[in-house]
Amino acid sequence: MSIRLESGGHTFSPAQCIEAAGAVEVVVSTFKTTLMPAELFAEDDAKHILTAVGCAPAVNESVVSSEPQEGIVAVMAISTACYDTLTAHYGARLRFTSPLMEAVDISDGMALHLDKDVLYVRIYGDGLRFAEAMEVSSDGDILYYLESINRVYDIYNMYARATGDTARIKRVAGRCFRNLEIVKVG
Repeated sequence: MSIRLESGGHTFSPAQCIEAAGAVEVVVSTFKTTLMPAELFAEDDAKHILTAVGCAPAVNESVVSSEPQEGIVAVMAISTACYDTLTAHYGARLRFTSPLMEAVDISDGMALHLDKDVLYVRIYGDGLRFAEAMEVSSDGDILYYLESINRVYDIYNMYARATGDTARIKRVAGRCFRNLEIVKVG
């Protein structure tokens, strides 16, 4: 089973939790996310890791991490109330992940994922070169971030794969990219 949480809180109660056999994956959609090498990650340092990258968790937020994937761990902030509800119901079966950890088959290019108010950008070339979750409150924010990243990585001339709110990505930035593939997931 998979649960998707958007930043800004949760909208389910314990009565709405679905009984599931096996692992329960929760995709946490928040700009308070960072990736780090799995071999350097220590659960006790998770809060400090987010704070160090400018994404300090709020008083009402807990810090969770993903399972290592290809040597990388995602560290994310989540509502403490939501975390408590999920752990009370699912316990050890609970697994957290981030759209930044989404598997892609790109060796040279970029992956964009837009989920309401969070833009996820990953750039590949001889491995993962850049990964960032950015809070966006307007179309102008999306263009600003993409333009800033383009100045460093020349992303507009790369192959780009878009998921999530692909209609908005295409409307806002589609003309910027030479090779933008829109992928409908689900």
